[in-house]
Amino acid sequence: MAIVTGGRRGMGHTIAAELAAEGAIIAIVTHGDLAAAEAIAGTFGPDAIAIEADITNQASVNRMVDEVVARLGRVDILVNNAGYGKAAPLTELSEDDWDAVYAVNVKGTFLCSAAVARVMMKQQSGSIVNIIAASAHRSFPRSGAYGSSKAAVVSLTQQMALEWSPFGIRVNGVSPGAIRDPETNWQEAEPWLIKEVSRLPLKRAGLTIDIAKAVAFLASDDAAYITAQTLPVDGGGVATWHLSAYLYDGDK
Repeated sequence: MAIVTGGRRGMGHTIAAELAAEGAIIAIVTHGDLAAAEAIAGTFGPDAIAIEADITNQASVNRMVDEVVARLGRVDILVNNAGYGKAAPLTELSEDDWDAVYAVNVKGTFLCSAAVARVMMKQQSGSIVNIIAASAHRSFPRSGAYGSSKAAVVSLTQQMALEWSPFGIRVNGVSPGAIRDPETNWQEAEPWLIKEVSRLPLKRAGLTIDIAKAVAFLASDDAAYITAQTLPVDGGGVATWHLSAYLYDGDK
């Protein structure tokens, strides 16, 4: 049984679909438009459910986890996929924007993980996978709040893994790079990214299924001896970012 936050669309949807294909019963967590989320959950199998929750609010998170356990019986996997970013130079970033980024990316990951860990501790088993970002491992223009918040999740992943390992809980992270599915027509919306992608060792944008496959592996028994790790899935970008042009607005 797997909880996927932000599982209604995009990368979260692909992750949920992949876990369902591997046999997991899915609970997707959405913040708003529950009816649409329930319709999407139905595509993951007859037992899949959707639950509305504000992952930045502890009471809301606790209610969500309690409902999942009441309806599905247990939690084997948590994927902290929901995230938020605000692109701006640090000198122009408002306090509210900074707080909002950290509330979703760091606080939300903490609250959901801690609530689920209490359930997994009783089970003496479980796997948590945090969706981090390549920006956690290298700086990128206008991404100071997002990148630093995701770097905090790298540390949080290690902390959770060490604290909860005695209970049979593994905690790992996946750091996506430039992930763009072809049907999104990203080349038209982000022409500057074409040049960046061409500099990657694998010379292409990643696909959401690339991330979903990595998550499914880390969540599975095939990764039973892996914990406290963060896996970049970025076409080699983290290893070679220093060779790339440092883009600013004028280059986009």
